Amino acid sequence: MGRKLALLIATYAYEDEGLRQLTSPGHDAEALAEVLRDPDIAGFDVTILVNEPHHRVGQALGEFFHDRRGDDLTLLYFTGHGLKDDAGRLHLAATDTRRDNLLFTSLPAEQIDRAMSGCMSRRQVLILDCCYSGAFPAATRLATKADDGVHALEAFQGRGRTVLTASDATQYSFEGDQVTGGAPQSVFTRHLVQGLREGTADLDADGDITLDELYAYVHDRVVAEMPQQRPKRQDNVEGRIVIARNVHWTLPAHLRNALRSPLANDRLGAVEALAHLHRIGNETVRRRAEEELRQLTDDDSISVSRAAAAHLQDRPAAVERTPAPTPVPTKPVPARPTPGTERWNLQTGGCVRSAPVVADRVVYVGSDTGALYAVDTVTGQQRWCCPLGGGPVRCGPAVGDGAVFAAVARTLFAVDIHTGLIRWATTLRGDVSRTVGVAHRRVYAGVGRVQVFDTENGSLDWQGPVNGASYYQWLVMAGPVTVVGNRGKHVYAVDNSTRRLAWSTRIAGGYPVSGPSAVSGRHLYVGDRRGELHALDLSDGHRAWRYDTGGPVRSAPAVADGTVYVGNDDDRVYAFDALTGAMRWRFTAMAPVRSTPALAGGTVYFGSDDGNIYAVDTATGQERWRFPTGRPVASSPAVTDGVVYVGGDDGRLYAIDATG
Repeated sequence: MGRKLALLIATYAYEDEGLRQLTSPGHDAEALAEVLRDPDIAGFDVTILVNEPHHRVGQALGEFFHDRRGDDLTLLYFTGHGLKDDAGRLHLAATDTRRDNLLFTSLPAEQIDRAMSGCMSRRQVLILDCCYSGAFPAATRLATKADDGVHALEAFQGRGRTVLTASDATQYSFEGDQVTGGAPQSVFTRHLVQGLREGTADLDADGDITLDELYAYVHDRVVAEMPQQRPKRQDNVEGRIVIARNVHWTLPAHLRNALRSPLANDRLGAVEALAHLHRIGNETVRRRAEEELRQLTDDDSISVSRAAAAHLQDRPAAVERTPAPTPVPTKPVPARPTPGTERWNLQTGGCVRSAPVVADRVVYVGSDTGALYAVDTVTGQQRWCCPLGGGPVRCGPAVGDGAVFAAVARTLFAVDIHTGLIRWATTLRGDVSRTVGVAHRRVYAGVGRVQVFDTENGSLDWQGPVNGASYYQWLVMAGPVTVVGNRGKHVYAVDNSTRRLAWSTRIAGGYPVSGPSAVSGRHLYVGDRRGELHALDLSDGHRAWRYDTGGPVRSAPAVADGTVYVGNDDDRVYAFDALTGAMRWRFTAMAPVRSTPALAGGTVYFGSDDGNIYAVDTATGQERWRFPTGRPVASSPAVTDGVVYVGGDDGRLYAIDATG
């Protein structure tokens, strides 16, 4: 078991008279330290620094990130002033920080980022509860007036890292050297502590409080209390991070009522709810759920007792519900499935973030176990499992010519759709794009250039020019051109006939993201880490329009019937007019949306880090139903024949009735 280590830094007294003396940081840090130290709740080894000079804080930071193991959980919390220098770089203020000499008297975000990048821990949490009232030095206030964003998330990007910020905007301003506006007490940290101490952040009631749940809980309460303040989040981690235990967990009231109900149908529903808790809960929750299930094996209803016994044996029950008295129809009426109900699920043993692909009644999907799965769409039975090795399989598979094509790190695989055996594999000089395409007996992939292989034997057919120094992260086949986006700031189009560069476009926000679902007519829709959505003309790459969504876009947009849909880290899904960019509606989830939307039958389907799969009306933006998984859903759904197929971080592939 890895260690749990926390460093809390609070500064509220400043030598620089231009920095307002704050009141809450000391109390905030002490309250958070108390709950993190509690062995029953979180059990962290906590170090706290209050009103220390920058050199002392820097030394503590260096020691904190030094000599850590890969499975250690490190949590760095800072509360105080955040400042920007003339070049727009972020600095965290210590008690001796001077605004006219930030380079040598503050804690530059760049140095903290380097310390975190050099740390061996792959479970790093950074929480910034900053007052950005002095984010802009007075000398540069006019020059930076148009940009009210601090962009703190951009300063702390890295693998194995999650960053939470109380706000990312300058909600106060300078007039000369004086601050106008007050420094409020920290609503963010208060709800953070409350969610941990009282267990109210355990949103799925499984007994554990994950980082995803904690953020969703705090975000909703902060926005409800102070609508002008919107917490932000970014992460690049595999799997979930459990921060604390819910020490106040009890069996939910509705479940207790169902267990006491005289109606067999209510108790039968309780069996299914208990089985769900037994599957997702921690040790305490599983023990209680098992106790209740064992008691139900003696229920006087045969349906209830059989269902409880079957779940204890970890197999589905042949359930017969007690029918409500209804008139007998003259003809048999087939039961219609209820929208948003589970048909089946398959446990893979690792996070499922790959986008499923359905072909000929088989759904293909990758898992973080390093394997590719083929599953029967009707029964949910696994047809085959092909271990690919080399890391998680997060590439959206492509199917064609009797094979499934998927990429893992630097290797492109072709797997036979019938046997699940590897036909061929080719190792390239860099990481392969997470999307590949199949057409005309050729498979298209992006590395540092577009490369095209024969689907039968994997031989290289042709390759496009080298563009830039960064590898490609996605590829879209759009008629006469193949479009790729790199890990920097560029989108390139390669002419499939001449095999030369057709056009290139710079995306200032960086990390452009798109996919096959984002092509419509003459436009390709691209999101970026700054939160902007771009409509690019496929003929020349010129931008037709763009829209700032307010939070980083990490998954490809989807477009259908003249509307483009996209999710972002601001917990929202937007619908825009595909031609003009005018917003039609926006829907708010409880956590970031990193899932590419899927569209079918007037409904848009997507997953969220809050653990839900949502179905939303495409015309009105109103929720039709949601399905809880208990873990973040970063997988992008596939919808076929009225069924939604989607993976979750709980390791399962789900089949859910879409419309009934």
